[in-house]
Amino acid sequence: MANLSIEQWASEVGASLADAAKAIKLEVFTGVIDDTRVDTGRLKGNWQTTQGQKADGVLERTSQSGSESIKEAEANVTSDGVEYLTNNLEYAPLWEEKDGMIARNLARVETIVRKTKK
Repeated sequence: MANLSIEQWASEVGASLADAAKAIKLEVFTGVIDDTRVDTGRLKGNWQTTQGQKADGVLERTSQSGSESIKEAEANVTSDGVEYLTNNLEYAPLWEEKDGMIARNLARVETIVRKTKK
C-alpha cells in the first residue's frame, strides 16, 4: 500500500490538516484510555497527557471510566504540538504487554486512516 501523509489524507477527506492531526491524536489517546483494564481504576486514572515532554511521577487519581484522563487529553492535545500519553505506574508496561491497548489502538487508527483513503 502506498504511503499517505496526514496532509494528503486530510485533503482527501475534506478536513484541514490541523483538524486531522488533532483528531488522529485524540482518537489514539482516548482509545488507549478506554481500552485500559479496570480493577481499582488507578491504571486508567494514571494516563497523563503532556506537551513537549513525558510526564514524570504517578497520580493518586483513580477512574473507572477514564473520563478525567480523557478530559485532560482533550485539553492538552493540539494540532501542531508534540504530546505524550504516559502512564508511570510500575505495572503499566505489564498490562500493555498482556492487553496491547497502545499497540491495538495505533493499528486501529492506522486502519481507519487507510480505509478512509479508498
